[in-house]
Order: sequence, then structure tokens, then C-alpha cells
Amino acid sequence: MKTLKTKYNCSFTVLLISLLLILPCPGVLKGAQIPSPEDVVARKAALPTIEDLTGGKVKKGDIIDKNNVDVVKEWLTPGCLEAVNQGMVLIMGTNSGCDEGVPKEFVELTAKNKGKAVMDTTGAVYYEKIGTPWPGGRPYPEPKNGLETMANMKYGIGVDDFQARGVLRFVNKKGKVYKSFGLESTQIWCSGRKYQPPLGTVPEYEGTLFRRTSMLTHPIEIKGQGQFSIRYYDDAKKYDTGFTYFPAYKRTLRISSTTWQDNIAGSDLIYGDSQGFNEPFVDWEFKLLGTNYVLLPEHKSPFPYLDDKGNVDPKVKFDLGFKWPRLGWAVFPMHVVEATPKIKHVYGKKMIFVSSDPYTNATDLCELVDIYDRQMKLWKLYCPHNGDWVKDKGFVVPFGVFMADLQAQHTTSYWFKIQPNSNLRPGSACFKYLLSHGR
Repeated sequence: MKTLKTKYNCSFTVLLISLLLILPCPGVLKGAQIPSPEDVVARKAALPTIEDLTGGKVKKGDIIDKNNVDVVKEWLTPGCLEAVNQGMVLIMGTNSGCDEGVPKEFVELTAKNKGKAVMDTTGAVYYEKIGTPWPGGRPYPEPKNGLETMANMKYGIGVDDFQARGVLRFVNKKGKVYKSFGLESTQIWCSGRKYQPPLGTVPEYEGTLFRRTSMLTHPIEIKGQGQFSIRYYDDAKKYDTGFTYFPAYKRTLRISSTTWQDNIAGSDLIYGDSQGFNEPFVDWEFKLLGTNYVLLPEHKSPFPYLDDKGNVDPKVKFDLGFKWPRLGWAVFPMHVVEATPKIKHVYGKKMIFVSSDPYTNATDLCELVDIYDRQMKLWKLYCPHNGDWVKDKGFVVPFGVFMADLQAQHTTSYWFKIQPNSNLRPGSACFKYLLSHGR
């Protein structure tokens, strides 16, 4: 017995020393221990933190600016890296948990319908057979190409409707807010409805994906300027219809490939930038470049960025005047899509960073966009302000977005309060509504 006890003690000592050598920093993954983004998307591994990726060099709460950005630049997009070099400051925030911020009904739909998506040659997604609209959930939880990835953005939204009201703030190179406009956007899905009756497709709106109005609400001289548009289920077969209205001139323009490229009230945002990418897919080519770990604004904000009246909370810090909001940033596995226009366009290309299951939002899958000009030089950065927890509805919604012109070094911020799933009727998003607010 004495011999056995001695052997046991020796073995335990060796094991303890081995563990101390292997795990000098408990809780921090090392080298080969870090799972691939593909395994995380496939739910085979947990999402690593920035502390894991940097081997403990960067921790939650740390501040990243142009003086120490090199330690995390591997996980920043070119647009974000340039923004940091121009003065944007990042706070290392909190990773989301699996399926956190997405309604459980949507998660269940994604699992139930997995493998049942059928794509037409035009890129339209149907359920099990061509002609049956997609009923809900993410059609391609593990996309294999650019069209499947973008189909998630088009057909895999986790809400039935939303209305956002807020303020566009124009910020110059020195960080001064020199102009602001009120902006209201309403989007109502007519098919793929998941929570509010009628579920599926709304009668009389067959063949329609969503109806949308986007208009300025103040000051009075531009009130009512905006767009009304209808996105059809298969926009390759039936192009968007709708109108842009200019109340000052009482002029109406029919929606075309050029009106999507119009600036919203002279801001850095064009109408096609809504939700990161809101133009008809038929006008673009999409190439999936891979799935990478990317630092982007954390999905759930540590406190509400806006009060009940829509004012920015004083606790939100800014850098360079009001140019750069200082947000919390966290690691997410992102599908990287290169989008190139097939028509004449103000943009040369967009690099779209699309969130992946199970780390995604209900309202927006487009988390970041690097935008290039026609000479393929980096031009703009599109970045959402995430996000408010809607407890009674079970998901996170954004507080807004900023678009930075990295060449001219000014920004436009859109801070808003969003109301999702308010049981809006499709007919309430119409040209008549736009006109009534412009008179």
C-alpha cells in the first residue's frame, strides 16, 4: 500500500506541474486552442474573446487608439483601422452569447427549416420548391457563396416590421455638428412574417418582400423629402417600384438605379446604404471571401445610448468633438462579402461584413461596410451603434449608425429609437403617407 501511495503522489505532482506549464493564464486560449471561425459558426466551439485572440495582451475595458492599435489591427477592417488612425477610439466590450438578442421563435424557425432553402437562378430563395415563399428563419446558417450570404440579409431578417425615428447629425472635419435633420424610416415585410398575423404572406401583397418609406421630418423647409419603395420578392424579375419626392419643388422621381445613389439630404449616406445594403441585388455581384473574426460594436450596449425623447445620453463619450462616438467593441465571426456593382455607380465596391449564426441581430445582419470609390480607393466606413435590449420581444435593436467619409474626414451620424414588431399594416407604407408629410 505504501508503494502505491508514493506512486500516486508522484503522478499527481507531475500532472500538477504539467498543468501549470500548459496553463500559465487560466481562461485565456492559446495558439492552437483558438477555434476557427467556421467551427464557431457551426456551433462546434465557443466564440473567443479579444483577450483570447491577443494572448492576454488586450482585455475587456481596455482602450484602443492610434497609439496601440497595432495589437488588434489583425481583427479590424481597413475602414475601421483608418478611422482609428484618424482619431476613433475603441473600448473593448463584451462578446454576445449564442443566439442572444434574437427571438427564440426565430432561432427555432432557423433550426426547423435548415436545409430546406431552394435558390432560383436569379438569387430568390424559396421553401423546398421554387414558387413557395421562404417562411422564416435564416435560410443559409452556413452559407457557401456570396448569394447565399446576401440571401440571409434579404430573406432572413428577424422582425416583421420596424419604425425608426431620430436625428441625422452632420459633423465636420473638426468635430462640430453644423447641421441636423429629423429622419423617419418605416419598413414592413409582406412575406416571411413570423410573429404577427397574418403569418407568412399578407393577402393581396403576394410577390412583395417589403414596403418602405424613408423621409425627413424637420426642419420645416425639407419636411417630407424622402422615398417610398416596394421591394419585390424576386427583384431580378420585377425591379423595385416607388418614388422619391422633393416637396420644395413639388417634384417626384420614379425609383431607378440612380435614385438609390442619391444622398439623403446631402449627407454621407445614400438611400442604398440603409441597413448597410438596401439596393436591388440584381444590380450587384457578390463574392464570399471567407469567414473571419472581426472587431465590431458590441451587440448589447452597456447602457441606453438614447433617452426616451431620443436624445443622446451624456454618458456617451465622443472623440474629436462629436466626430467619433466611443463605443464598446467585441469579437464576432463575420462572413466577408465583396459586392461589385454591375451598373454605373458612385461606388466602386462594398466590402460587407455580414453577421453569422448564432451571433447575430434580429434587425440587421450587415454589421460593418468598407466602401470604395470608382478608383478602388477606400472612401467610407458604415458602422451601426448597437444596441438596446427589448426585453418583452426578446431581441437587441440598434441605436443608429454613423457613416464616415474617410477621404474628406467628416461624418454623418443617425441616432434613432426603433420600434420593431408594432403590427404595422403594409398599406400604411405608401406614397400618400410621404406626400401627406410634405405639405
